[in-house]
Amino acid sequence: MSYKSILTIWDGKDSSIPSIRKAIQLTIEAKGHLHIICPAYITIIQGQSYPYLDFPVELKEEERERAQEKATELLEQAEKFAREEEIFYSVEMAVINRDQLSSLMAHTAKFCDLTVLPRPFGPERTETDEKITEGTLLASECPVLIIPDDDNGHREEKIVIAWDGSEHVLRAVRGALPLLRKAKQVDVVIVANSRRAELEAEASSNIAIFLARHRIKVEVNILPNTAAKVADIIRSHANDLGANLIVMGGYGRSPMREFLFGGPTRNMLQDCRVPIFMAH
Repeated sequence: MSYKSILTIWDGKDSSIPSIRKAIQLTIEAKGHLHIICPAYITIIQGQSYPYLDFPVELKEEERERAQEKATELLEQAEKFAREEEIFYSVEMAVINRDQLSSLMAHTAKFCDLTVLPRPFGPERTETDEKITEGTLLASECPVLIIPDDDNGHREEKIVIAWDGSEHVLRAVRGALPLLRKAKQVDVVIVANSRRAELEAEASSNIAIFLARHRIKVEVNILPNTAAKVADIIRSHANDLGANLIVMGGYGRSPMREFLFGGPTRNMLQDCRVPIFMAH
């Protein structure tokens, strides 16, 4: 198994450079195909589905021309990135309503093995970036690799699996097998209070056996739940280990609930400086 069909986005931001370069690196390793979406935004009345049959008359010509120019500029930049390496690639210009981009990404990701995205939080990021991450995870059944804006071309040598026994993290583990097989060290991390530690240890044996059958040697670590946020414990362990990838389930709670009350996915994405591999 390898990632033969990879999707990414190029929006022209400096913080997106590490993610497009990581997508290219994975494409080279898999001898696969990379599809790059280059979005430029226009204002379209809700109800009109993308791709549009024609631009509506109420759309100002100046706005349309500006978006077309921006999309063309992004396409040329994306092609320059791709041509630096000998890979199979395609580039799609999307002159689109901002609120419809997440649906386009999710639909395209359905037919891909992996989507590589920049971290959706940071000085250059907007609500649109959050919606792209959420939409791709929830609606495509395609795993997502999130790359921080200061990533320097990491290799997945030390990987932490944030294991909670859910179907979401199990899908993430299955999706990450091509990366897990190459790792020198894989840690399965379980955060539990003292009363559940023994039960969690027994439950973790299933994932350890599953990975062992894929010739992946793992260590299981049960960490005490000593912080208000589980994400803080996982991040701290990953930093102590020197991990360069965290594998976890994404949005076990709904995105709205995580926005209102907090949750592991949102907490991890907001502050983590380590790449994150997620599936829902």
